[in-house]
Amino acid sequence: MNVGSFFEGKKGYGVLATADGQGKVDAAIYATPHVIDEHTVSFIMRDRLSHHNLQSNPHAAYLFIEEGGGYKGVRLFLTKLR
Repeated sequence: MNVGSFFEGKKGYGVLATADGQGKVDAAIYATPHVIDEHTVSFIMRDRLSHHNLQSNPHAAYLFIEEGGGYKGVRLFLTKLR
C-alpha cells in the first residue's frame, strides 16, 4: 500500500491510540497524518494527553475510517522518531 496516495482526497475520521509508560491507554480523534515518505508520517499535536503519553512510550496506533458505507480504512502501527 502506498501511504501517501491512500490519504489523498479521502474523507473520514482518524483515531490515535497511545499509552503511557505504565500502560494506561488513551484514544483521541485526529486528522489524517502528514505523509513525509513511505515509512514516515507526522501529526500536529497540542500538549495534551496523547503528546504526554508519547514522551514515556513511543508506540501508538492510528486508525482511519473512510466516510461512506462499509468498513474501509487503514490502520498504522507507529513508533515515535522525534
